[in-house]
Amino acid sequence: MHNPSSTAKHFDCISEKMKQNIQKEFSDILFTNQEYAQKHNPYDQEIREMSSIRNGDLEQLVKSWEEDYIGKIGKLARTPLRQSQNHGIVLVTIASRAAIEGGLLPEIAYSLSDIYIQKIEEVQNPKTAFQLGRQAEYQYTMLVNELKNKKPLPKTRQNTQINKCKDYIFSHLHEKITISDIAEELYINKNYLCELFKKEENVTIGEYILHQKIRLVQNMLIYSKYTYSEIASYFGFSSQSHLGHQFKKVTGMTLHQYRETYGVIDMDFLNKNC
Repeated sequence: MHNPSSTAKHFDCISEKMKQNIQKEFSDILFTNQEYAQKHNPYDQEIREMSSIRNGDLEQLVKSWEEDYIGKIGKLARTPLRQSQNHGIVLVTIASRAAIEGGLLPEIAYSLSDIYIQKIEEVQNPKTAFQLGRQAEYQYTMLVNELKNKKPLPKTRQNTQINKCKDYIFSHLHEKITISDIAEELYINKNYLCELFKKEENVTIGEYILHQKIRLVQNMLIYSKYTYSEIASYFGFSSQSHLGHQFKKVTGMTLHQYRETYGVIDMDFLNKNC
């Protein structure tokens, strides 16, 4: 039988008075909502929204935003700004989990979530805070969409060693990665790992590493002002020219062409009124 006292330590910073206030306010909200026929947003709408992200369906995501329904967002804070910030954070958090279920690597999903939540905390305009949450949903959907269109749907049970290999690669993208290091980390034969990865992913480990690094390089070219040599060093390329050669091989563009075409010069718009 479970001993309640063993659970108490997990909540020892919460006073009995606070617990009682939570239950009282919970009862008050239920009564008020029932008295005035107030309802939260319908759960089925949220399911459709998250399903859109999980499936990488951009068109369905936008449709879910435009649905008409009876209900409203719950009260998440006592000020309009904090209300919108909390709502935006909820959107980012739920969207990141839906994207993981759609196949996005957890570390990528969590890292993107961290950035969006920090930006939401920084802005001073309620509308911008909410729209950042929506932008996060859209970006997660695009990332899942790219994954699903890039290669066939993953097998029902992907090899555990391949998942561990990918996790290792992502954790060391800022370094020079060797197949020997990966094999040693996974306690697996190097040649066997190469054959297994090629069979499961239809690309070599080296090609996979390069493409993952180039994706991050693209983000830095778009959103940062780091020089090409600094970016090359950051991701473990031997020189700027080495990065430039590999980047053009993958994207068909030079580093300069990519930054000129897609680079965001001024991100301060996030802190301005829409």
